[in-house]
Amino acid sequence: MDTFDIEVCDTQSRFVVDPVTSNCRSIFERGEHVVFGVSPGNSYFSVALLTDLLGWLSEIFSRIDVVVPDSGLEHTYHALGYTVRGAERKARGEVNAVRNRVLRAWDNLGGPRGSDALSMLSMLFDNRNYVEKLAECESTVKGDDDLWEACVAVSRNILMGRGVEEVSNAERERRAMRYIIEELPLVLDSARIFDAPSSMCFYHRRTLLAEMIFSEGSALRASSRQGYALVRPAGSFVDGATSEVPVHDDR
Repeated sequence: MDTFDIEVCDTQSRFVVDPVTSNCRSIFERGEHVVFGVSPGNSYFSVALLTDLLGWLSEIFSRIDVVVPDSGLEHTYHALGYTVRGAERKARGEVNAVRNRVLRAWDNLGGPRGSDALSMLSMLFDNRNYVEKLAECESTVKGDDDLWEACVAVSRNILMGRGVEEVSNAERERRAMRYIIEELPLVLDSARIFDAPSSMCFYHRRTLLAEMIFSEGSALRASSRQGYALVRPAGSFVDGATSEVPVHDDR
């Protein structure tokens, strides 16, 4: 698998792009559609970074769909010990805060283009293609030990990132996993979900789960129209090493 193989195209790019596979590289270069997931409660997504990223993405992609994972966040707070009402209140506050940061970033750029949109992930529960892919993800993850363990590892990291020193409770892990499961359809087939010819998703850190999904032996397989890449600011640190070579950022 051609995993995170960096190609030098433009040494002046503001961001470095590592496509997971050669097909993902081709989809990135087509620049037709990108899903930009912005996590609530993540200090990484400052207004300044969002402004820079949205401006950069608009130079590459004809259409941007920003998606804020909202509903799964309530499950995370349930796993952290919040009451149902407390989890709902806490999640709503974080979702509103990150939504406002995205809107401020777009205002800094003169507003979104007519082709761009901002959605809460829960809005996709009315999207038949998303619901079908979500059901597939739920069933496949439950039946595949490797995918299950990869999802558990991500849920542990989410909980530990929110102050849990050690996660040894299976119910906590299962609740926190909901946040990940609801995002998986976007990684697998956002082209179909958003009715695009091809589509990219990206994240700023390497994850075993993403690498598994785009490997040939995975029980969950991404669509041939789906791309995925690691994207980070040029010069940032990833896995202890500095980014060295940016990818072309012109249409």
